[in-house]
Amino acid sequence: MFWQALGEVVPLAFAVIISPMPLVAVITLLLGPRGRGNAVAFTVAFAVSFFALTLGLASGSKGTTENDSFFATVFHIVIGFAFAALFFYLAFRSWQKRPKKDVAPVEPKWLAAMDSFGVVKSAGLGLLLGVANIKNVPIAIAAGATIGSADMAWSLVFLCAAVFAATSCLGLIVLTIVGGSGSRTVADALASAKSGLIRHNNVIMAVLFVILGALQLGRAFEAF
Repeated sequence: MFWQALGEVVPLAFAVIISPMPLVAVITLLLGPRGRGNAVAFTVAFAVSFFALTLGLASGSKGTTENDSFFATVFHIVIGFAFAALFFYLAFRSWQKRPKKDVAPVEPKWLAAMDSFGVVKSAGLGLLLGVANIKNVPIAIAAGATIGSADMAWSLVFLCAAVFAATSCLGLIVLTIVGGSGSRTVADALASAKSGLIRHNNVIMAVLFVILGALQLGRAFEAF
């Protein structure tokens, strides 16, 4: 059951990997005056908080389907359709909010304040985005429900949530390692990537949510 549960949540992890706003945040920190230390603090805090959120949600679902195959089937059908509907709705909202053609996207105000951040504030931002990012929380909920409803020991639930959270943070980890080199070429590439991510944030998330919705819908039909 461990490998099956892990296989089901890994696609969700890839949606978090390329979620634009956490990537923009870590790039902004890397380009700031205390780049490497702040980026490490942010990434570690994000990973820990996202893991805690996923594990908490998995714990809440643990035991809901044990020893009852009929209820397990109904649970997976309901969860599948519910999350499919949620992801399709989020895709629609993200598409609606995309910047109009030839209109410059508005950079979030909190990004402008990050140049003055130290390690503590960077870690605090990582904690906040890990548990309160409206685009990542539904993914953590879906992953937690999948992990928690799998018939496996608590130690495997913990391990599965940890692997999911670590995989979800690969984008931040790679950026922190590469961006910490201090190379001028890397810095220029990061600045360009930041601009593109802000510009296409809503389009990227709309596509991701459509894919996630289709995956959840497929799982719901498989449960019949």
